[in-house]
Amino acid sequence: MESQDSKPIVASLLEPLPQLVTGRNDLSEPGVVELLVRGYVDQCLSAFQQVLGNELDMDTAIDAINGQATALNAVFLGASGFNTVVVHPWNSADQLGVFLRDALDLDFAPEDSVRAGLIHLATHVMHAIQGGQDAWEQQVDALVGEMRDLLLGRLPGQ
Repeated sequence: MESQDSKPIVASLLEPLPQLVTGRNDLSEPGVVELLVRGYVDQCLSAFQQVLGNELDMDTAIDAINGQATALNAVFLGASGFNTVVVHPWNSADQLGVFLRDALDLDFAPEDSVRAGLIHLATHVMHAIQGGQDAWEQQVDALVGEMRDLLLGRLPGQ
């Protein structure tokens, strides 16, 4: 079950998105999905920065990142209850959840695979910025694109 505390945060992620379908955000639109993923990654980067600046302890940052991932899990699996989101049959645990579990080789139930995939993404983002590489931003952009594609049912590189 998703935390009620995370619903306002996810709602704020949905608010600035272009209203593509009669005032609602369609989860089959790559632009909508990418903005949601990028918003999540931006929040992860902010949490990592706050930890590095000693403004936030690691446990609180992890809880916040997990809360966002849990809320987005509900959005992408069509269980959020937001009337501003257009979901499709694909947005279900037995379709998207199974696809993500198999594509990412996750040991999670399909009902939790979006959350697990987003946590997996956050881990890769953290490794990219800790790697000290000059091109970490390009690496993060590539990771966002891969997650967008996965959430749309496309394997990376297709």
